Amino acid sequence: MIKLENVSLAFGLSNISCHISQGKLIGIMGANGAGKSTLLKSIAGILPLTSGEIWLGNCKLSAMTAKQKSEQLAYFAQNTQIHWDLSVYDVIALGLTSPTKNEQAKVRSVSEQFSIFHLLAKPFQQLSGGEKARVQLARCCIKQAPLLLADEPIAPLDPYYQIDMMEQLKALTPQKTCVVAIHHLDLAYRFCDEIVLLDKGKILASGETQAVLNAENLAKAFGVEVKIDKENSAILGIRKLT
Repeated sequence: MIKLENVSLAFGLSNISCHISQGKLIGIMGANGAGKSTLLKSIAGILPLTSGEIWLGNCKLSAMTAKQKSEQLAYFAQNTQIHWDLSVYDVIALGLTSPTKNEQAKVRSVSEQFSIFHLLAKPFQQLSGGEKARVQLARCCIKQAPLLLADEPIAPLDPYYQIDMMEQLKALTPQKTCVVAIHHLDLAYRFCDEIVLLDKGKILASGETQAVLNAENLAKAFGVEVKIDKENSAILGIRKLT
């Protein structure tokens, strides 16, 4: 479990307190500038807190070494770019904290898990956007950290691969806890177990997805009106409020 106690930063977050359940797919949502990326970077230990504390299990994040953090979490950054002439195999192997004698077996295993084994020898830059996303996810998962933080991983993808990525993330649970910043209301409603909904750096609501993503909260957070089909876990229509 991840626990945030009165977490504030110099910018982006103000007095955030919440629990993030273990072994679930958690969506971090909110309008642009609400603090989604800032929250993920705080949990990853990338941004320093001005006050408060973050706990990963029974350990204070502030007391963990870089090696301990690396063992506990993987961070899938927004719009990750790789400019070197690397093969898919090389990119996945970058996720290992240090070279190991069973590197090939690990790369093979994780590439089969994400159905990209046939791409291992191919130059990464020649892949489609959806294929690149799968490779990046494999890179994050190869070291088998129990926590995956993903900052808007579906934002640059077409609709097919947006659904594909959410299916891949969902399949990682309950073995992993996946915390994902996401804008897509319908996919969040369909795939996420729980939601943390932010508004101007504060938590507007958090908890089970259907309880948080209701018409009232979405109107406050995004200024939109929605039609929700709870039975089929779908948001059917969205229009902006006047």
